[in-house]
Amino acid sequence: MNENDIIASVISGEINAYESLVKRYHVGLIIHCERLVSDRFAAEDIAQESFIKAFNNMSNFNADKSRFSTWLYKIATNKALDYLRANKQKVANYDLEQIVSETSPNYEDEETKQEIRKAVAKLQPPTHRQVIEAYYWRGESYQAIAASLKVPINTVRTWLRRAKQQLRSELS
Repeated sequence: MNENDIIASVISGEINAYESLVKRYHVGLIIHCERLVSDRFAAEDIAQESFIKAFNNMSNFNADKSRFSTWLYKIATNKALDYLRANKQKVANYDLEQIVSETSPNYEDEETKQEIRKAVAKLQPPTHRQVIEAYYWRGESYQAIAASLKVPINTVRTWLRRAKQQLRSELS
């Protein structure tokens, strides 16, 4: 069942269908939140709250405007920023990893979004682009990326590091 079918099922009252979306994005969402708040336990709470908010507002989701993952990660980003503000922690300048993340606040203006997409599209070799998209935009783990590309996990780590170096140069 594709994502839009699952969402339609949830909206029509099949609440158990939401579990597949949670399973799909759970790990990546926690990783994303942990990068923002630098606290694993808080990140897990924020991810859980984000899933609940997304579920409660599922009827507001518009598949024509964005992908579900983008919408969900935006909810989580806003919750993470609320957490930082509530705990009077300084919202630091966003590093490259947060800029590359499709849902970071720095990604809101369309010009920046296009600049980042173009920079990622130019990454060479193409495997660098693939690992950036898989890790940051789809929230896949190193293990999942390694399995899909049929390479060792350390190769994925190396490709990510090199891709980020290229992006730093390109976006500077």
